[in-house]
Amino acid sequence: MANASMRVVGVDLGQFDWFHQLDKGVVLDAGDLAPATIEVPVSDAREIVHSVVRRVLDLPRRSTPTVVWTLGRNELLVHSDRTNIRCSSGVVTITATVECDQHKRVGIPVPLGVGTRKAPAGLVMTTFTDLEGPAAIVDTWHDAIVAFAWETLLETASVIAGAVGNDKRGRPLVPGSIAAAPGKLLVQPIARHKLSAEA
Repeated sequence: MANASMRVVGVDLGQFDWFHQLDKGVVLDAGDLAPATIEVPVSDAREIVHSVVRRVLDLPRRSTPTVVWTLGRNELLVHSDRTNIRCSSGVVTITATVECDQHKRVGIPVPLGVGTRKAPAGLVMTTFTDLEGPAAIVDTWHDAIVAFAWETLLETASVIAGAVGNDKRGRPLVPGSIAAAPGKLLVQPIARHKLSAEA
């Protein structure tokens, strides 16, 4: 079993039958892919997202699950505990649940185009310039909501990859690619690349 902890952001990944750490004899050098892509059923990905999203929003551990964003005179209440994830072929949709004075609680879906099982796209993601939702919310908060969805997905993939194991330098693995299949989030762990000439 690898040195990485299976417990990340309050979720014990060891409870899931899809999760496997690197075998003891596997040593990954810079840029090496882990032997297998991690296939996370969306119901389990949702449990991880619910823990990760508090970190994304910088919420203290035992605080309320809501946060207020401000932009000039505008305010938006974000319900972190109602963040959702869905997966279809090549698309991960993160839904942020928000409300403001003009609109009661509403889910704003952010579809993120990622790779597929057969056509991985690394960490390249795309989304729409227009989000589905009330204009009073999406016109003002588009960029913040998209950034929130992107960071939530990236952080979810990062904690999964990091729990798989460490590279030969002892650093947790990172996601080399994020993809999606119907009902599954696909994460390919990789050993970090060297960013300098140093070892």
